[in-house]
Amino acid sequence: MDWIKNLNESINYIEENLHGEISYETISKIAGCSVYNFQRMFSYIADKPLSEYIRNRRLTMAAFDLLNSTERIIDISLKYGYESQDSFTRAFKKFHGVLPSSVRNETVQLKSCPKLSFQISIKGENHMNYQIEQWPEFRVMGVSHKVKTAQAFEVIPQIWENSWKDGTMKMFLDNFPDYRPAGFLGIAQGGQWGESEEMEYIIAVTNHVDVPNCKHVPVLEGMKEFTYPAATWAIFEANGELPDATQKVYKQFYSEWLPNSGYELADLPVIECYMQENHQEVWIAIIKK
Repeated sequence: MDWIKNLNESINYIEENLHGEISYETISKIAGCSVYNFQRMFSYIADKPLSEYIRNRRLTMAAFDLLNSTERIIDISLKYGYESQDSFTRAFKKFHGVLPSSVRNETVQLKSCPKLSFQISIKGENHMNYQIEQWPEFRVMGVSHKVKTAQAFEVIPQIWENSWKDGTMKMFLDNFPDYRPAGFLGIAQGGQWGESEEMEYIIAVTNHVDVPNCKHVPVLEGMKEFTYPAATWAIFEANGELPDATQKVYKQFYSEWLPNSGYELADLPVIECYMQENHQEVWIAIIKK
């Protein structure tokens, strides 16, 4: 399965560069998705953020170096990307619970973060409600926010909160066209396939679908219009309390559905649709292998 193969190659890249710079852009190119989507996918499957995994792998290998070599602690610190011995010592103690110097002078208990290996998962424990649709070109209108990819998980919830406070959501409610993709849309785009450290996050509603008799709703003042081409979309129900409902869908999609589907990811944004009464959909563009 190409998806699983690409994920394992991305892990191999991380492993080969624990002593040097690790580029999130390179990781996402290997995996075949955007930086943001790779970070999200990784956190759902591994149950930890990508940055934490890399840090823990480096601290695991640093402990082996302390045990099995005579390298100075300052040299090991620099080897694993720490600017000073003090910063390395703080990180090492937080992860292992002991000082680096104690590893060589005492008998201590250390932690280990093993190298990840992705495999096809066929559990069948929880079914997924989805449909695959050939959806025509459509447009959305909304407010765009530039976001540093590495900060997206912290920043995006704040963007939604601010949108309710600043009147954006009221403007949508007063002029709601009720086209599909339905509801309030959260769209992460830009930086696709690892080409940028910055992405664009858009809170929007659909204002036109390229089908007969669909009236184009004019773009509201202060908003922009974005167009997405006709494509094949896998549309998953994600009903329930947030954020657990959407997180469950992503975890099953990346670990079970996609590897067994015969599809691969298309170079289009993932769209989250937020509707009433804890009803959500996740739209993921796909192409046949």
